[in-house]
Amino acid sequence: MSENKFTQAAASSSASDVILEAKNLKKYFPIRQSALLAKNRKVLHAVDGVSFQLHRGKTLGLVGESGCGKSTTGRLLVGIEKPTEGEVLYQGKDLLQIKGEEFRKARLNLQMIFQDPYASLNPRKRVIDILSAPMLYHGLETKDTVNRRVDELLDLVGLPHSAKVRYPHEFSGGQRQRITIARALALKPEVIVCDEPVSALDASIQAQILNLLRSLQKDLGVAYLFIAHGLGAVHYISDEIAVMYLGKIVETGEASDVFHHPAHPYAQLLIRAVPSTNPDLRDAFHVPDGEVPSAIDLPRGCRFAARCPYATDRCRQEEPTLQPLEGRPGHMCACFYPITENTADNNPASDASKDSIPLNSGNEGLLSAMNSQKTVHPIKTTCAETDVAGKEGR
Repeated sequence: MSENKFTQAAASSSASDVILEAKNLKKYFPIRQSALLAKNRKVLHAVDGVSFQLHRGKTLGLVGESGCGKSTTGRLLVGIEKPTEGEVLYQGKDLLQIKGEEFRKARLNLQMIFQDPYASLNPRKRVIDILSAPMLYHGLETKDTVNRRVDELLDLVGLPHSAKVRYPHEFSGGQRQRITIARALALKPEVIVCDEPVSALDASIQAQILNLLRSLQKDLGVAYLFIAHGLGAVHYISDEIAVMYLGKIVETGEASDVFHHPAHPYAQLLIRAVPSTNPDLRDAFHVPDGEVPSAIDLPRGCRFAARCPYATDRCRQEEPTLQPLEGRPGHMCACFYPITENTADNNPASDASKDSIPLNSGNEGLLSAMNSQKTVHPIKTTCAETDVAGKEGR
């Protein structure tokens, strides 16, 4: 089974280093149908056999197109959704098997940052109420000490103390995302699932939030599952990358290796699809033929075969499993014909790789912004302070 091979490949790290592990996670959503079709009820395969390990103080980037199951995977890990099948192991304990007080204590260490900060913050509550509520509920702070702890959280995310008396609508998108990060940190978790936390922000604000997350990880030792479809952001913040397509992980490995030398055709497609400021490359990207298969009626064989330039009859009949790549420790790929320097010579189906686009193209805008924003700690005198001060003076 691919899950066992993935686990064996990661066995070089000590067991105590693994803080969270997913084993053969599956989540199927039933499709509503009329009573006449009830006997042939269909399901949507949102997550279909996903396995990975998350290490203490490290970041695993989970990347893929919209609808591939990334966010559902994150929601399964923190218990928002219940899996159809599989295990979620936190410090070796299956969260699906423990209950009561034991589950509550474990769940405190698993928090989530949502994609839309405005939708995830209660518009009727002030920042101090939003941040203090979980600490008071779980008994981590008292009414006498919670105000000091809120100030500490605002310091961590680079917001002024005066922000705590404001409401979510009074902040910009980047400031609201800082508030959601503070809320995730309130219970001192060991794992945070970041569900596309920068996708709705412009490049310069993305850079600030990414550098903030890296700084917090360095200071607090928290582990991240970073979900996104922007390869530049994922490569920048991640130690490892897992590429997901139609409910399955198709490639995984060390971040730089996956980003600069993708082995799966789909991973290469994602990287080449990143917009580039180089005019010589703007028209060079070729949109693959074929449609994305339905997650309800899955195709036989490889799920990417209909869009893959290297697909053969074997790909359309057999489904590949994650296999370690020769000469590339820790790098695994679910493909019968993984891309190498000699792909064109070895692949029986295509020579499409002969005119390949440089894989380090694109991301110039984001990476430039990241480099210009690099700081060890978040800057407190940002637009947050100016914005709040301006509103106080009105």
